[in-house]
Amino acid sequence: MPTTCEIDFENNPLKVIYAGQLLRGTVQLTSTEEKNVRGVYICIHGKAHCYWTEGSGDNRRTYSGDEDYLNERTYFVGGNSGEIRLSPGSYNYSFQCMLPPGLPTSFEGEIGYIRYTARVVLDIPLWPDKSFEVPFTVIKAINLNADPRLKEPAIVEQNKTFSLCCLLCCCSSDPMRIIARTPVGGYAPGQIINLEINVKNESDQPVSEFTVQLIKQINYHTHAGSARQKHETISIIEQDTRGCDVSQEEIIRVNMEVPPIPPTDFDTSNIVKVRYSIRIIGSVACCHNNPVIDLPITIGSYPIQDASPAYAGYPIGYQQSIGYPHPNNIQTDNIISQQPSAPQLTDQSNFSTLPYPSAAPNAPFQFPNEDPPTYEEAVIKGGEGDNFKPKYPMFKRNTSYSSGN
Repeated sequence: MPTTCEIDFENNPLKVIYAGQLLRGTVQLTSTEEKNVRGVYICIHGKAHCYWTEGSGDNRRTYSGDEDYLNERTYFVGGNSGEIRLSPGSYNYSFQCMLPPGLPTSFEGEIGYIRYTARVVLDIPLWPDKSFEVPFTVIKAINLNADPRLKEPAIVEQNKTFSLCCLLCCCSSDPMRIIARTPVGGYAPGQIINLEINVKNESDQPVSEFTVQLIKQINYHTHAGSARQKHETISIIEQDTRGCDVSQEEIIRVNMEVPPIPPTDFDTSNIVKVRYSIRIIGSVACCHNNPVIDLPITIGSYPIQDASPAYAGYPIGYQQSIGYPHPNNIQTDNIISQQPSAPQLTDQSNFSTLPYPSAAPNAPFQFPNEDPPTYEEAVIKGGEGDNFKPKYPMFKRNTSYSSGN
């Protein structure tokens, strides 16, 4: 019978933990035969990685990037020198590791990831090491209440014209005006995005339908500050709704539940950067370009509280949220964005004071009169990930700005 090993997190079967928390766990190692080892240790490791190719044939090039965030090794027995004899039997060990407060959230993508593992290693001299590994989820605490601008409506407007051509000349039609609006600029997974689309169609082109998508935009970098990047755009959710005929006005409302996805974060990792937008695509005749409008939104790991001053009643140590709207110098014609610009990060030195339960993140948070979140596996789209699916907090709550009705 081979050597076996079980790695458990204390009171935490989901293996989900927030950056800045203390990770505790136990190891049960069972060996059926005597072994000589230099040592037995556990390594808590976190890293980002990406890999892609460009071109073909002789012009084919490979690019990759790596960044380590955590590499803590604790020996249960032995060390770096000498040998000890491990007799057959079962061995029980305990471990703990204080996670740094600035860790990025776990992420699995098609060509990259941010991944955390706990790995038990038997360091065997003159022979390949034997190791046992379990992945776990780390969540960066991003409280959307920390930026009061995210409590304001997010609005984008587009005036779309179409070319009218005859034998002698070409001119533009009257505009089709599209205004997209959400009650707030930030949401947490599990909440309902109440999108309103106002259309005034003074053009000569009917819109047969609008397609609404929740878009994840991922930038992969080979290293910090690198100009070599790979971009991915993935539609996580897609809904079709009615269109708007010529010389008509429509108010279209769409409700979209945010699935379990990692928060917006363009700063913490130098390798993997994630942001989100709501994309609205109008379907017109095939000889014309469809109107497309993007409304940037911020995804956090704790939702905006109803009718409350920013940051009131929330635990000390929550990080300021990160918003990533279109930059001010956006070149899209006739676009006006009222989404707030990205705020600066606050000092992260007080993250160790997070009053989350140190063992089980699915235990109630210390927020008065509020249900704790549940944790669900990530929604994987477009070939993302290979096997492990991180779990993210889900807040299924009706509020004045987020309702399924």
